[in-house]
Amino acid sequence: MTAARLLLCVLLPAAILHGFAKLTPETSAAFDRYSEAAEARMKANLQPEHFLQTSDPLVRANLRGGELRIESRATLDSGKQVKVPDGMIQDCLGIMFIPGATIAQVKAVLQDYGDYKQFYKPEVTESRQISHQGDEYDVFLRLYKKHILTAVLNSNYHVRYGVLDAKHIYVTSHSTRIAEVKKDGELPVGDDSGFLWRLNSYWRFEEADGGVYAECEAISLSRDVPFGLGWMIKGFLEKLPKESMMNTLRGTKAAVLLKAR
Repeated sequence: MTAARLLLCVLLPAAILHGFAKLTPETSAAFDRYSEAAEARMKANLQPEHFLQTSDPLVRANLRGGELRIESRATLDSGKQVKVPDGMIQDCLGIMFIPGATIAQVKAVLQDYGDYKQFYKPEVTESRQISHQGDEYDVFLRLYKKHILTAVLNSNYHVRYGVLDAKHIYVTSHSTRIAEVKKDGELPVGDDSGFLWRLNSYWRFEEADGGVYAECEAISLSRDVPFGLGWMIKGFLEKLPKESMMNTLRGTKAAVLLKAR
């Protein structure tokens, strides 16, 4: 690494903090359009035979063997690449199998929001349920992520549970507020470093083959990559969804297996 590049590694985080990104109505609207199209696709597949995106027998065999599978989905809308003004959408699919588990055990773990800070550490440092009515929950999570840069985020979500039948459930989570946290408090929502502005998550669970297949699709919105800073910012922004998905899969599987003992 050259001396100039090393100096950039030291000074760049401070430069980023003084060059905040802005969540504009146009950026937010692009995310909403993409999410609505994704949800329409999901609603069209609410039949047991098409419930999961994982249908290949070989893939399912690998999952039963312990594989945690993460795929980046092409961010397309009506067959065309999504253009997000001043932003970037990432769509990540995580798939796993939890042996010996039941739908009831999975649901019990998912709804134990106070213990998310234990299930999903180190990326979740605080967690609590704010309210609950029927199959709908409002939840708070404080997120922590470090990859050269460090991001701390206060985030709120509205979560809804749906039951297809005794062997199939689905969960929809929409972020309602994400604020970046600094030493002197929260930055204004949408006027920050732009590490994460929106996050929607969609779980599907199918009890079969002596356990539970689980799929989680996460759609996130962050800032675009500033010209000249791509070598650092792009890596952080692109790795964030995949690393968070892996942490989510591992944490959920471990918590369910503990409950199943």
